[in-house]
Amino acid sequence: MPTHVRLYSKDEELGKRDDDFKPRRGPKATNLAKPWRWRKRRVLSVIALLVMGYVFFRNIPEGLGLVERRMASSIGPSDSAGKPAGNRVEPTGAPARPRTVADDGGSSHYYDGPIKFYRLASTLHAITHTFGLRLQNRNVLFAVSSLQSAANLMPMACEMAKWDRNYVHMAFLGRDSLSVDDILGVNGVSRSDCAANFHDARSDYSKYSIERRAEVSVSGAMKHINDFMHPQAIIMDDSTLEDAFFVRAMRYKAGEIGHALIEIPAGRYEDFLWMTRLDAGSLSNWFKPTIEILIHAPPHSSGGLIRLVRSLEDAEYAGFAVPKMTVELPPDIDHFAKTFLERLQWPRRTQHDTRTLNTLALRHRIPSAHLSSEQASIRFVESFYPSVSEDNHVLVLSAQAEISPLYLHYLHYVTLEYKYSSYTSTESDRLLGVSLDIPTAFLNGSGRFAPPSIGEMRDNASQSYSDEEKGDQPGSTPFLYQGPSATATLFFGDKWNTLHSFLTNHLASSHRGTAERTKKFVSEAEPAWLEYLLELMRARGWSMLYPATPLVTIHNELSQIPEEYSREIDGAPEMGTPKDPEHLAEEAFLLADESPVIVEHVERETPEAQPLQDMLPFRGDLPELPHLPFLTYAGDVVNTTIQEDLVQSYASEFRRSIGGCQGVDATRKRIISDPTRTDDLFCFPGVDVEFDMSTEEDEVQVAHEVIAATAGPESTVEGVRHGTSKAVVDSALKNGEGAPVGVKAGQAEHG
Repeated sequence: MPTHVRLYSKDEELGKRDDDFKPRRGPKATNLAKPWRWRKRRVLSVIALLVMGYVFFRNIPEGLGLVERRMASSIGPSDSAGKPAGNRVEPTGAPARPRTVADDGGSSHYYDGPIKFYRLASTLHAITHTFGLRLQNRNVLFAVSSLQSAANLMPMACEMAKWDRNYVHMAFLGRDSLSVDDILGVNGVSRSDCAANFHDARSDYSKYSIERRAEVSVSGAMKHINDFMHPQAIIMDDSTLEDAFFVRAMRYKAGEIGHALIEIPAGRYEDFLWMTRLDAGSLSNWFKPTIEILIHAPPHSSGGLIRLVRSLEDAEYAGFAVPKMTVELPPDIDHFAKTFLERLQWPRRTQHDTRTLNTLALRHRIPSAHLSSEQASIRFVESFYPSVSEDNHVLVLSAQAEISPLYLHYLHYVTLEYKYSSYTSTESDRLLGVSLDIPTAFLNGSGRFAPPSIGEMRDNASQSYSDEEKGDQPGSTPFLYQGPSATATLFFGDKWNTLHSFLTNHLASSHRGTAERTKKFVSEAEPAWLEYLLELMRARGWSMLYPATPLVTIHNELSQIPEEYSREIDGAPEMGTPKDPEHLAEEAFLLADESPVIVEHVERETPEAQPLQDMLPFRGDLPELPHLPFLTYAGDVVNTTIQEDLVQSYASEFRRSIGGCQGVDATRKRIISDPTRTDDLFCFPGVDVEFDMSTEEDEVQVAHEVIAATAGPESTVEGVRHGTSKAVVDSALKNGEGAPVGVKAGQAEHG
C-alpha cells in the first residue's frame, strides 16, 4: 500500500468516524527534517556535492564567453538593454574589501562583484537615428581604455565625424573615474565642435575591479554596444599603449562578432588621418586586400634593382602586412644582383622582432634561343595568380622605379575607397588597377602626355572640386586613362584572372588561324604583354587610375629595350634588323620596321615626407570615379556616352578580326555572366554565349542584320530564330528582307 494511503486510512468497517485518529509522519519524513539523524553515507554525499559545486564555480574556465555569461547573470533582465536593475543610482565610494584581501595599502584592484552599467543606457538609447539595429549601417566605433589613448584617438574620431560619411562613436572602457565631460575638457574637445557620439561604457566600481572583472566588463559592454549599434569597424590605439585586460577583451569580442579591429600604430595618428575619409563599408574590409610585389630584373644590370629594393625596405609598413615579394631573374644573372638577393631578408628584420619569416621568392628563367612576344607575355602573366581573386592584388614594379615611402598607404587607401566602399559604381567594376606613376608619353611612344585638369572632370563636377576650400592644388586631379603601365602599377586580382582567360583565348584563336595580325599600337620599348592588356581594356571598357601626384620616380640611366623586341646583327646589338628574322611570322602583331627607341621618362621627384592626406589634392578626399576625367588609349578626353560607344564598337571589331566571329556574331551585344572569363569576345566551336535582347527594338534590328548579312541560297528561317523571337523574325521575313542562313548562336563555322 502506498505511504500516503497507509498514513491516512481508517477502518471503514466500523461504520463510524474515528475522531481520535491522528496521522503520524513516517520515519522517512522525520529523518529528512532532522539532518542530524541522517545516515553517515548520506551526509558525506551531500558534503561532497557541495564541495564539488564550490570548486567548479570558483574555477570556471577563463574563456570570456563563459565568464561573461556568469557575470552577466547578475545584471538582471533590464541590464541586457543597458539599464541597471533595481537601484538606478550608481553607488559611490569604494566597495567593501573581502575578508580574504588584506587592507594593507597594496593593490586597489580587489573587487570581484556583479557587473552593472549605470551610464551606458542613456547614450545607447539616444542613437536610434544611426540604424544600429540593422546589421549593415554606417556606425564606426573608437574604443579606448586609458586616458592617453583617448587623447590619441579623439582628434581622429572628431575628424571622421566632420567628413560626415559615418556615424562616429567613441566608448570609454577603462578604470579611471573621470566623467566623459571631464575627459573631453582635458583634451580641449567640445560636443558642439565634435559630432561624434560619446559613450561611458565603464561598469560600476571599475576603478577597483580585479583584472578578470575589468576584462569581463569590457566584453559585456561591447555586447550591449554591438546589440544597439552593430559597428562596422572598431578602431583602437596601439596594443602596447592600452591596458592588457582591454586588449584581450577587444580582440576576443571583435573576433566573436566578426568585425574588423583596427589598431593604430603608436605615434602614427596623423599619418593615418586619411582613413577618416573612408566610409564604414571600406573600414569593415580593412584586412581583406592583400598585395604581392612582382619585379622583373633586367639582364646584365643590378643598380636599378638594388635601388628599387632599398626604397621598398625604407617604406612605411606600420599597421599593415608587409607584401610578399617575387623577383623574376633573367637567364644571365648579374653577379652583384645575385649577391644582393642572397643576403636580402624580406621583410627587413627589426631589432625587436628577429623571428620574421622571409617572404622573398626568386624565379630564374631558363634561356631560350628565341623569345617571342607571345612567349614573353605568357611568362609574365603566369608569374602571378590570385588565390582569392577579389582580394589578392599584384604590384608590378620596373627595376627603374624608386618608390615613395607612403606607397602602401596610398594603395591601401585607394583600394579600400574604390573597390570596397558601400557606394560602388560601374566605374569601380571597370577599374583595372592603380598606377603610382604619371605617363610621360602616349602608349605608342609619340607626343608629350599632358595630364587632364580639374576643368575636364565629368558630370559638371569641376566646379565643386575647384573650390579653394576643397583643394589646395587647383590644377591637378587624379584621372582615368585607358592605357596600362608597366612601371609601377597595382593590378586587381579579379582583372588579372580575366587577363589569364583573355590571353588563353587569344592564343587559341591565333593558333587556329582565325585571328588577324594587327598592327602593334604600344611602343616596342614597352613589354609585350601590354599590347594584349590594351586590347582587353578597350573591349571591356576598363581604365587605370592615375594619381594627381606621383608616388614613384622612374630613372632613365639603366633603361633597356625588352628582350622580345631587341635587335642585333651578327650577335652584336645594332639598329636595323629584327633579332631573329626567321621568327617574324610567328609574332602575334605586326612590328614596326624601325628599331624601338626608349623615350626618356620625366624623373618627377616624389613629395617630401608628409602625411598622405597632405600630399593628395582636395585635402586627401578621393573624388568619385564617375567624376574623374576619362582619357581613351589615344589620349582623348571623352564623356561617359562616347566611352560606352567606343567599347561596343571595339568589342565588335575585336570579335571580327581576332575572335574569329563573322556577321551578326561579331556585332550583337552579349551578356557577360562571368566577368573573369572572356568567352564572349571569341567564337569557338561548341561554346555557347548569351545575347543581350533587352528590348524588342534590339531584336528587330538584330533580325534585320542577320537577314541582310547572311541571305543566300542555303538560307533557313530556323537558324535565325535561335536567340531571336519568332514574331520578330517572321515580321522581318514578311517585309521582304530575304531568308537568313542558319547560324547557331555562339557556334559559327567559318571557312
